[in-house]
Parts: sequence; structure tokens; C-alpha cells
Amino acid sequence: MNKKENIKYINLPIFNKGKINKEENSNQKNTKLITAILIIFITILLLFCGYSMAKVFEQVIINGKTQIAEPILLIENNPSIDITATKNYGMYTFKIKNYNAQNKITETDLKYYIEISPNVDESINIELYENENKLNLNENKTQYIQISKNKKEEREYKIKITYDENKSNSINDIMEKIQVKVHTEQVKA
Repeated sequence: MNKKENIKYINLPIFNKGKINKEENSNQKNTKLITAILIIFITILLLFCGYSMAKVFEQVIINGKTQIAEPILLIENNPSIDITATKNYGMYTFKIKNYNAQNKITETDLKYYIEISPNVDESINIELYENENKLNLNENKTQYIQISKNKKEEREYKIKITYDENKSNSINDIMEKIQVKVHTEQVKA
């Protein structure tokens, strides 16, 4: 063969079929190792970078110190009275105040009603007066009456009790005790 013929093939690329160089094998191992290290590094980085799972317990404690408003409603009454067939008329008086003995006024607005119990015989007539004004009784109770916290108040009530022996349905003596009850509630602010 001639040298010129060999020159034709010098510029052609050379392919290795089936043969692997040791350099290429070590390069592939290095790239696989670097890729694995990068994946592990990125995974660890993501775990520490804000994607976290936690359970949070939150407790708020509020301490406050306050005083409770003191409601004051005092009832002053007279001794009990006896009504008989001979003494068939009686006047029972009592007072309702929104202040105490130290002149301390109630700190809240109050409402109350007066109840006279029990239901007595028809021969006994009961009338309730505030000062000189007659108050209507519905089932022996008044409507709610309001008393304010702004000024010192004293209200006087009188219960006029009369006995008419002729209207009595009972042959026996009536041995009833009439009770006066004052039911109080705080007015909602």
C-alpha cells in the first residue's frame, strides 16, 4: 500500500466499539457520586429551610381585678299587727331604701315588686299605698318599680287591712298570717 492511501483515513474519526477506557469509567462513577451527593444535600437543605411539621399549643392567660357593684336595698318594717272582729282595721307600714346605715348608696339600678301573700279569705280586704297613692295589685303583686343608683331614695308603703265579718265564708276563726315580700332584681345595663 501506498502512503497516500493511508493518508485518506487519517482524518476520519475513530470509534471504539465495545471497548471502554478506564478514564471514561471513572468519570461516570464520579458524576454518579456527585449527583447522589447533590440530591442528599438538597434534601437536607429542604428539611431545614422552613418546611417543618409541628404541633402548637397556645394558651392565653388574662388576669383582671375588678370590684363587683354592691346592690343595696333595705327594708325597714314595723312590728306585726293583729286584726280581730272587734279591731277590724289595721295599717302596716314599711320603708324601702337604696342606701345603708353608713349612707352608702346602691351602685346599681334596681327594680323590685311587692308581693302580699297568701291569698286570704274574701272577708279580708288588702290595699297597698305608696305615700298616699294607691297601687294596683294584680294577683297580690305590684308591677316592677325601679329605684336608681344616682340619688338617695326612701319610699314609704302602707298596707291597709280591713276585716268584714259579714263577708266571711268560714264559720271558724281565720288564722291567716299575711306576709309582705319584696323581690329585687338588678336592672340590666
